[in-house]
Amino acid sequence: MRFLCVDDSATLRKIVSMSLGELGHTVVEAENGKAALDILASEKPDCIVLDINMPVMGGIEFLEAKGKNAVWKAIPVIVLTTQDEEPLRAKAMGLGAKGFLAKPFNKEQLTAAIRQFAG
Repeated sequence: MRFLCVDDSATLRKIVSMSLGELGHTVVEAENGKAALDILASEKPDCIVLDINMPVMGGIEFLEAKGKNAVWKAIPVIVLTTQDEEPLRAKAMGLGAKGFLAKPFNKEQLTAAIRQFAG
C-alpha cells in the first residue's frame, strides 16, 4: 500500500515511515495539510496518516478540504494526534476520518488501525 503521512514533526514522520516501510508499504511525507493537498493533486495514496495540530493547515482543515473532492473523499484517513479528546475525535470522524490513534503509539497499534480501517 502507498501511504501519505502528514505531520509537522519530521521525527514522527520518520517513525511512521519506518514502521510502515518494515511492513512493505511505501510512504510519502508532508509537513502540513496544505503540502498534503498539493501531493494529492498529483498522487493518490491508499491511506493517509494525519496529525491534527500543524502550522499552515491543520488536520481538521485538511479533512474539510479533502471531503470536498470526490476523488480524495474515498481515501481512508487515520488520525494520529496528541489530542485525545472526545469532541475532537467526533469532529474528525464526522469529517471522514476512519480511525483515531493517540500519541504516543506503538507499531502494533498503527498496524492494527491500518488493517481495520485501510484494508
